[in-house]
Amino acid sequence: MNNALKCLLGLVALSVSLSSCFENPSYVYEGPAVVELKNPRAGFATQPTNNVSNGVRARTVRQAIARDSILVQLVGAPRPVATDLQYTIDAASTAAEGTHYQVVGTKGTVSIPANASSTYVVFRILPGIPTTAPATQTVTLVLSLVGSSDVKPSENYKTFTFTIRN
Repeated sequence: MNNALKCLLGLVALSVSLSSCFENPSYVYEGPAVVELKNPRAGFATQPTNNVSNGVRARTVRQAIARDSILVQLVGAPRPVATDLQYTIDAASTAAEGTHYQVVGTKGTVSIPANASSTYVVFRILPGIPTTAPATQTVTLVLSLVGSSDVKPSENYKTFTFTIRN
């Protein structure tokens, strides 16, 4: 056997022996259940009609979209009963309810159905900004997830900002 082949076989044997020394990692979330706001449109190469830009925790939308939503996701095992969650419209918001947006459903409450892992907070986007206004004239709607007594929000994904423009 030549030296190159011996070296290659030695490396293969070393690789096999090293990989058997480490446990296989588990990719199953094993922490406490949390909820988070998730932008399923983040990273899209082509924005949906009337959406202008997306980020992980923010989205700019044109008021012509008329309706938008944000995903509320349970991180953890689905629960056998509905999970009622609370959210607030942050005081930092510049959008006025009834002028720039309207919550569809019960304001401040959303429910993840039994044996499911997500739901949506849905908003009507109202034509509160004049159509003649420049694109730089915007208002913000900041949503903050509160969670419930037994399911807390993820610290990294508990707020989401909609920037609304004409």
